[in-house]
Amino acid sequence: MPPISAFILALTGLGFIGFGAAAALRPARAAAVTQLSLPTASARADFAATYGGFQVGFGVFLLVCTRMRGWHEPGLWAAVAALAGFAIVRGIGILRARGRVIRAIWFGLGLEVAGLLLNLWAVAHLR
Repeated sequence: MPPISAFILALTGLGFIGFGAAAALRPARAAAVTQLSLPTASARADFAATYGGFQVGFGVFLLVCTRMRGWHEPGLWAAVAALAGFAIVRGIGILRARGRVIRAIWFGLGLEVAGLLLNLWAVAHLR
């Protein structure tokens, strides 16, 4: 049975791939979830690359990390760094808006914090 760290890396990687695929394949629909509009082909291409391409690529990296035991810890730390970055900046945005943001923003923060804590737990479990 694979170690729990591989499972958590795979779960995190698949999460990134899922969100990334949605943004890459349907950028206008994905952007609309958070009230963003992408009025031009250039805007859609840039959104798809930034929110889609990067997240798919990062998710694939995390899945590759599951295949080699020596890569579990670096993969977990990479996930921690990415999720912390998302959560901290989203949290600052929520604070600046005095909490008056749509439910999707709160949901995103919840996913990011949960993923962050799960990956931190897995790092501690490795030691």
